[in-house]
Amino acid sequence: MSSERAPDTPGSAAAGQATPPVGDAVSMFAVGSLVSGYRIEQVLATGATGTVYLAKNPTLPRRDALKVLSADLSRDPAFRKRFVREADIASLLDHPNIVSIYNRGESDEGHLWIAMQYVAGTDAEAAMQDGTMTAARAIRIVSEVAKALDYAHQRNVVHHDVKPGNVLLAAGLPDDEHVMLSDFGVARAAGSLSDSGDGDSTVAVTLAYAAPEVIAGEAVDGRADIYSLGCTLFRMLTGKQPFYTAEGTTELARAHLNQPPPRISDHLSAATRQLDVVMARALAKNPEERFASAREFTAAAAAAATSLTESPPPSTARKATQATTNPLRLNTSERIRSISDSISFTPASLRRRRIERPVLILWAVFAVLAVIAGVLWTKVISSSSSEPENNSAPTSTTMATSSAAPAPSALVRLLPAGYPRGTCAALPTASDVTAAVSCGPNTDPGGPTASTYTLSRDQTSLNEAFTDTVNRASAAICPPNIQCPVLCPTGVSKQFGEWGRR
Repeated sequence: MSSERAPDTPGSAAAGQATPPVGDAVSMFAVGSLVSGYRIEQVLATGATGTVYLAKNPTLPRRDALKVLSADLSRDPAFRKRFVREADIASLLDHPNIVSIYNRGESDEGHLWIAMQYVAGTDAEAAMQDGTMTAARAIRIVSEVAKALDYAHQRNVVHHDVKPGNVLLAAGLPDDEHVMLSDFGVARAAGSLSDSGDGDSTVAVTLAYAAPEVIAGEAVDGRADIYSLGCTLFRMLTGKQPFYTAEGTTELARAHLNQPPPRISDHLSAATRQLDVVMARALAKNPEERFASAREFTAAAAAAATSLTESPPPSTARKATQATTNPLRLNTSERIRSISDSISFTPASLRRRRIERPVLILWAVFAVLAVIAGVLWTKVISSSSSEPENNSAPTSTTMATSSAAPAPSALVRLLPAGYPRGTCAALPTASDVTAAVSCGPNTDPGGPTASTYTLSRDQTSLNEAFTDTVNRASAAICPPNIQCPVLCPTGVSKQFGEWGRR
């Protein structure tokens, strides 16, 4: 809800007359009215949750943005508690790149309100629409936003809704504009989505920029904002949201949970592989794999984006298929909801899908196990080739002869971490297999509950085993309506079957 400012564009609603009501969203106070001493001068934005006004401060010679909640929400006990809690969190932030919260209260009519800094200018989304967003400008803007995020994260505050529409650009030249991050109204303390102990886990996010762990209702920290900042930079560089081809909120949520990060180079020919790598790290599904700080991410992006031209992104015109948030409205009920609109939901409802995400990627298991077998085979051959020539042995017996232990025991020592002693057992092997083991649950976070590792005798055997596994696999629709592999009933397929049922 980028509502703390209004564009300076001549003829716009904010520059001239008040924004007309939209749907059920109506202005609660007329121009000239007093709200707890603030005199209303202009309507900046209207929405289903309330209205944002430009108002004259009752004691200081300045104008503030006054966000006033609707009467119904102001009377709702749970919403009142959440509104006060989140306003208090946001008010503790004092940074030049963060819109300041000045005061909060309740009007005589029973409306909750927040007074905040008014920023005259535009926002990053609007700058893209008018064709003035260059790569250099985008990098500079997200670098400023990164300063605000790192400051908030150091104070255990997560923004939760980083997006171009919440990045305000104060009036000035593009290379000297003041960048401010707004709408910390949905900010929460890091940890979980419900820190208050009142059982309220509802969170308002913009799904197109939401991190997987936010969607899944898992523990959240500042790295969720880094993911959103990565989505924001992707949008500002390419003119598209990361998963813009997704149709509907369910498909979009699944894309964030399961699809690999998109590549900038697929949209900008001048983009380097290095920039793709940087973006992939920022948009990693696992927070542990992302950058440690927002500024670390933007510094890496700046270094990798030097090859980009100064031209605007290729798709900045407003299209029906690429809807964007209107900076003058708040969750309007009249327009068709697009994937870029803010939504409120209880993330726990999607938690099961996040848990079942390994099922979605079982097709990749075939390739992973084949690669593991190849790596192990290559590693053994490599180690044997470095030994003195008189100690060498034929490839097919290298592992057995170069160690005092039988082949399965030597294979176990080469496996990834997370398999305690006794977890893996030897399997019967065919003539083209040196060793094979079946392992129980891996104790590392996210590790498989069951797996099979095979050491092929040579590259040809490895390729044949992989091809055979793929040929015996077929697709099935597994609950809840997702695709997963089904294998023919052989010894190997039983191992995959155990994994597929976890």
